Amino acid sequence: MTVGRKALCRDSAWGTHEEFAQLYGSYLDAVYRSSSSPVTGSGRWKLIHSVAAEVRKRGVRWLLDCAAGTGFPAFDLAMDTDSLPGLQVHCTDADIEMLTILAWRAKRKHFDVGRLAPPLGTDLGRGVGSMRLDWAQLRDVQQTYDYVMCRGNSLAYANTWGGGRDVTSLPTIAGYLTQIAKKVRPGGFLHVDAPWRLDLPQEDYGRVVSGAASIWEQVTTESHARHWRVDFKLPTGQILKFERFSTLLTILDVKTILDQLGFAETEPFQLQAERPGFGVIIAKRP
Repeated sequence: MTVGRKALCRDSAWGTHEEFAQLYGSYLDAVYRSSSSPVTGSGRWKLIHSVAAEVRKRGVRWLLDCAAGTGFPAFDLAMDTDSLPGLQVHCTDADIEMLTILAWRAKRKHFDVGRLAPPLGTDLGRGVGSMRLDWAQLRDVQQTYDYVMCRGNSLAYANTWGGGRDVTSLPTIAGYLTQIAKKVRPGGFLHVDAPWRLDLPQEDYGRVVSGAASIWEQVTTESHARHWRVDFKLPTGQILKFERFSTLLTILDVKTILDQLGFAETEPFQLQAERPGFGVIIAKRP
């Protein structure tokens, strides 16, 4: 897999969404910075182990990640057959570029990507094509799950992850969360994260070398949205720039919605190894 344009005269340019998807794994490595732990190996693996512990504690057999992206951490959980024997993982996402990277990761690991595709009411074929569902389309997924994840601050980026400045209203996000919640079986759990507060502190990684690029990130809060900017400096010296805008959504907003939906255990907490400034709720459906 290659990143960057072959015939680009400028040293710096706005990148395409396809290029962003290809570089996203490097971005995650920067967010969950490396550690010297001989057990987990990196901050990214620490988060995978933290989520795995929550899944294991609840005796989960069927898990749905409805904002799966490139498969972090859902694909990693599916691969963890030693500590999570019998766990069945399904993935959905609205972004075909991210799902293409997920399929590429599965191929590298000799993992049948069709095993990650949920059963649909209409036969669209197994694999990446049938994983491409937005949250409203979750109604086409035939089964409900013990554990449903929508993490990575995905709710706040509803309708803007591929680009765009017009962020989604809180009532619309509440509607999406209602659709997601319907995929949780009675007695099952919904895992959601969001920032603790509106003025999420600016994050500046400096020039953290990670994977295919050196990464610089900045997050600022504007009157109507949160503005996220990240630059990737490639080994060629070229810099690709990306920006996204997200709704001013906090974990307390998410708690209010889940309380209204009748979920229990909605108190947010700090999950081990999760990003600074982000809270997590693992709510139980009665």
